[in-house]
Amino acid sequence: MSGLDSARKVGLQLGECKKFFEPIECSSTELEKILREKFSQSALFVAWQIQSVVWGIFNGDKILLKENAAPDFEDWLECRIFNESAELHLKRDGKIFVGRYIRDEEGTGSFHVDSFSRLWGERTASTGDWITLTDAPRKISMTLPCADDGKKFYGLTTRNYIGSDEATGLSGYVDYRFVAIEPADWDGD
Repeated sequence: MSGLDSARKVGLQLGECKKFFEPIECSSTELEKILREKFSQSALFVAWQIQSVVWGIFNGDKILLKENAAPDFEDWLECRIFNESAELHLKRDGKIFVGRYIRDEEGTGSFHVDSFSRLWGERTASTGDWITLTDAPRKISMTLPCADDGKKFYGLTTRNYIGSDEATGLSGYVDYRFVAIEPADWDGD
């Protein structure tokens, strides 16, 4: 059972790795170039826009939205591009994006806790590598880039990095990143 599988089944899983951290600053026109440099494998992304939340896939070359829509970077307030080994997290600061890139590497040096949180809604539709989760009572839905495993519920695995404050000696979470969208094998009742 992988660490991600353990996190999903038990809720929390402690692990250790080396963490590579790099601050990033870019314009919207530079974003896909930076993604090509940082992600040799495909990755998922989520962007918080002025009017909605948009999910998609980065295929190693460009960002793909459902139904081949083009991303509108000018509407983005925040975004996370992630896979099991890395994440780029950016927030808009005027005309540019500012944030950080984290990549996990083999070895020791940084402790983390993987957690799994079920996303709201039930799977109501799927096409190819996309599923739609709908929360009928609230009349809202979202379409996620995730293969349909026939499960009713899905969730987000998050990696929470542990660090300590040198002045106080207290430890706690110092950063976190998204890791994967996975089926939830429990109904939450």
